[in-house]
Amino acid sequence: MENFIKHKSLVEQIVQGMEKKILDGAFQPGERIIESAICESLGVSRSPVREAFRILESEGFITSEARKGISVALITTEEIKDIYLIRANIEALAVSLAVEKQNPAVLEKMKKLHEQMVRVAENNNIKAYFSANLKFHEALIGACENRRLIQLINTFVKQTMRYRLEVLSLPGWIDSSVEAHRAIIESFEAGDAEEAGLLRKNTILSHMERLLQNIKEREENQV
Repeated sequence: MENFIKHKSLVEQIVQGMEKKILDGAFQPGERIIESAICESLGVSRSPVREAFRILESEGFITSEARKGISVALITTEEIKDIYLIRANIEALAVSLAVEKQNPAVLEKMKKLHEQMVRVAENNNIKAYFSANLKFHEALIGACENRRLIQLINTFVKQTMRYRLEVLSLPGWIDSSVEAHRAIIESFEAGDAEEAGLLRKNTILSHMERLLQNIKEREENQV
């Protein structure tokens, strides 16, 4: 049992480390990942690395093809549409469930985080805003108290993190985000679960549309 726990812990560390490298851009989309090089750099055997690769592939971070090996998953418009559409709907469900439960402690935490977001937004501190934004949604999603739904959402949040720099760079993003969060808080206070879920869904889908438009314009300028 002890060896199993150590193995599982090692696999989790490898997964987290690889996710960070992909999200930080150390591994670029389409870049080959050499199993032996990873093993050598980490000083581990092939077994935990291969298990970590299976998890990363299931989460959409890497792809494995016969005779081509393993590479970082490419960022395509179809992938963006698929991921954002799923995330929009499952987060809408979680938000609706959270509002139905009407936990006053959660509402108070959301209000404090929103106040913090407003302050840092005034200084255009994107890093601080993004951090508070994540905490806001962690509190809100966690309030749905559905463990499997939370796990599923976390997977898709990780995948959309790959596009966070694109989204954060969009003009007026912070201002629209502040208003979107204020609207969710108001729906929470009113106990309107349907409205809160719809607001979250529409916000995520609007991010998708603006991101796709930004990519399209960039590609057109490169022609």
